[in-house]
Order: sequence, then structure tokens, then C-alpha cells
Amino acid sequence: MTDNAQPDDYAHVEAILRQLTSEDATLVSPPPSVWAGIDAAVSELPSDTAVPSDTAVSHDTAVTNDTVVSLDARRRRSRLLLAAAAAVLVVGGTAIASQLRPSTVDVVATAELTYDPDSFDALGANATAVVSLVDDDGTLRLTIDEAQLPASLGDTADLEIWLIEPDAGGQVADLVSIGIVDPDRPGDFAIPANYNTDDYFIVDISVEPHDGDATHSGRSILRGPLTKT
Repeated sequence: MTDNAQPDDYAHVEAILRQLTSEDATLVSPPPSVWAGIDAAVSELPSDTAVPSDTAVSHDTAVTNDTVVSLDARRRRSRLLLAAAAAVLVVGGTAIASQLRPSTVDVVATAELTYDPDSFDALGANATAVVSLVDDDGTLRLTIDEAQLPASLGDTADLEIWLIEPDAGGQVADLVSIGIVDPDRPGDFAIPANYNTDDYFIVDISVEPHDGDATHSGRSILRGPLTKT
């Protein structure tokens, strides 16, 4: 314990920290009014003022380097600084608690994408991919977990990933693009709103030339159905 801090100050900070619960696990920043209030309170405190040498020294003053300094101001500053430290500790504590919360990402389906030599583009002959449909706190995303894809296609084309809704005969009834695939970092893709993965459950990766046509090129390299886990 330092000379300037009082036991009650530490007890106050400890009481604040002991009151933290799991509900405090949301990371928030103190509003500007908190810091403004601390700054205003500190600025109103009298500065350490030298007292003439013939002034009597009471038990509430201290002598430092031939200058007599009031301890009241120091004590008030110490309490304010402790309050500010408590606010920072609360914010830091909630950040740590937030990071320690269990993950709510669930894998709801997976698909192994394969090459069809009879109908797919030859660029997919040596390609493979495994994807997962994940539920991330109510948001559906498609992740490419493992992949061996054709190297960069340069400035002429991209790899694009799609969700397909098949008809009763297994043919394409509808489809939607969910993003461009980087062969080096396949990543993940948000499922567009209003597309039900119970209907759009075929995953397709295609070669899409830079021709200004946003529709599927017909040059699929890999395809496979999502199967629920």
C-alpha cells in the first residue's frame, strides 16, 4: 500500500471488480461523459502549492525538497485516479470475458465437391474441395475447409462459387452466386438473404471469364450436395 492510497480506496475498487458477472461480457467503451467528468474533477483540484517556510506544518502536510505540499489535494487526486483505473479495469475485464465465451459456430452441413469428366471444364481435372455450411449466431456461411484449386487464372477469368436449387430431375432450376474464390485463400461466404439452403443445397465452383456476363458460364469444375451433419 502506498502512502497516498487509503484502504477504503482499494476496498472500493475491489468491490467493483467482485460485482462483475457474465452479463458484463459485452465489450463496451466508457461514454465520453465518464472521461469528461474525471478531467473536469481533476482540473478543479488545487495544484500543489508551496507554503512559506514560516508556516506551521500540521500532520496533514508533508515536506519535500524544502517545499511544503498539502496532502489533501494528493489524496483527492489519488481517489480520482483509482476511480479511473477501476473504469478501465471494468472495460478490460469485459473484453477478456467476451473472448472467453464459448463459440456459438455450429457446422450444420458439409459437402465434398468432385469433378465430372463428362461435363465439367478440364481445369477441374485435378481439383478437389470440402466445404461446410456453418451457423454463426444465426447467420449462415459457407466455408471452404480444404481445397486444391486451379492456380490463378490471371486477368482473364475468376473462380466463382454458387448455390444451386435442383429440380425433380436433378437439373438446375435456379442458382445464386455467393462470391469469388481466391485459390490461395478460399475463405468463407455469407449465404444471401431469402435463399433457403434446404432448397439451394448443391455447391458449385465454376470458371467465370471476364466478359461482363454475371450469369453462370456453364464451365463448372467441381460440384457436390450439402449433407446435414
